[in-house]
Amino acid sequence: MLKRRVVVTVGLLLLIVAAFSLPPVRAAASDFLGLFRVQKFAPISVSPEQVALLDQIAEQGLHPGSLIMTDEPGESQTVASIADAEALLGFRPRQIPALGEPTTIEVQSGGSGRLIVDLEQLRAIMGTAGVDPMLLPDSLEGAEINAVLHPGTVLTWADGTTLMQTRSPELDYPDDVDPVVIGEALLQALGMSDDEARRLSRAIDWNNTLVLPVPANLASFSEVVVHGTTGLALSSVEGYGNAILWQSGDYLYLLTGDGSIEELLALADRME
Repeated sequence: MLKRRVVVTVGLLLLIVAAFSLPPVRAAASDFLGLFRVQKFAPISVSPEQVALLDQIAEQGLHPGSLIMTDEPGESQTVASIADAEALLGFRPRQIPALGEPTTIEVQSGGSGRLIVDLEQLRAIMGTAGVDPMLLPDSLEGAEINAVLHPGTVLTWADGTTLMQTRSPELDYPDDVDPVVIGEALLQALGMSDDEARRLSRAIDWNNTLVLPVPANLASFSEVVVHGTTGLALSSVEGYGNAILWQSGDYLYLLTGDGSIEELLALADRME
């Protein structure tokens, strides 16, 4: 079965979750996110009720398939300098000189693995989430989705500002998987009506758009421009901080801090 290579950002979604202490977007929603190439972002507001439902699904022990790790990511390690981080990462992390030297520099190793889809379990997840299980085609049974996550780093400054950066993870999936159909199921799992999910799924270019579920009671979002490319700004509803997320070339960046979105954008413009 032919496969095609795409670029994804599963890891970046997890970083966003960590940055805002958001509940993980679990079960089907989080597993489907790996099907898309990232060049732009499509944030989707998710109600607290739908987040709670996805949490319940996770607690039931339903899994979309067997996850086999061929290379486990190692523990995050703190290094003494940017040069040390570069030696481990294979690329030189960008910095923000206006903030001075980072107080900590952490490096996370990469990893790889594959998911072997269990269609019965996956349809059970969809059904529990209120989605028509038969949206998922029979061809998904036993499909192998192979992922490679590249090393990344987190720079932290004394004022609490953090800059996370990594190469875009890579993912191979079967050529006969229709991302429009899978995307429709994902959008329904995030709480959209059948008609709305169908319309939006057909409007999105799934080859380069990452859907980011954002719990409505925890964060708001807006589109911004960072270094001439479209990015995403996220603001904590309860005032816990802000973040901007963007892609530049093969790299993905997440900048978080207590400053306003405008202040974070100014810092991003001064990265070197």
